[in-house]
Amino acid sequence: MNVPDGHTRVVRVANRLRRHGARHVPNSFPVVCIGMSNGGVKPLLTLFRHLGPSTGMAFVVVHYLQDIPTLLPEVLPSHTSIPVQSAATDRILLPNHIYVVPSSQEMILTNGFFLTRPWSKRGWSNVFTVFLDSLSRSRHHGVAVVLSRLDEGGVAALKMFQQRGGITIAQTPESAEEPSAAIKTRYVDYVLEPEAIARRLKQIARSLRR
Repeated sequence: MNVPDGHTRVVRVANRLRRHGARHVPNSFPVVCIGMSNGGVKPLLTLFRHLGPSTGMAFVVVHYLQDIPTLLPEVLPSHTSIPVQSAATDRILLPNHIYVVPSSQEMILTNGFFLTRPWSKRGWSNVFTVFLDSLSRSRHHGVAVVLSRLDEGGVAALKMFQQRGGITIAQTPESAEEPSAAIKTRYVDYVLEPEAIARRLKQIARSLRR
């Protein structure tokens, strides 16, 4: 498979944003869904350390934990000045905030609010898929970031998300403990190290404000 160079990727993403821009409400803010399984915590912390508090984006962290509570809402504030909350039903989505999906829960976005419910199917990639589907149908520009491996279901979710106008980013195999198979497909727009993902997100945020 031919892998597009950097310029080709930028042009391709820009064209997709123009094609799908009509369904986005003016002044709505971008939403970044970050999917991570084993090995994703360290790159997640690196990413947030390199993001400022005022990108204008909202961040939703979808993790792999099922049987034990996640400590991310307690850990992340030591690495970022962006406010961190656990997502909960009827909690409003706000820009410049980080939301962590509760353990053993999946979540959708509806009319600017979260709706959480118990896992309907085992596997964090299904939680990732469920949220990406709702984000792709929302009024927000969406970005999906993968910091660890995805199974076939997760890769299919990236394909769906990209086809609906979303931007997709995956961590480089050199910087990941468990590289994602998604980077070998055409469904990832950018393959970057965590620091570079932060820079790219800031660039995307600036481009969407124009």
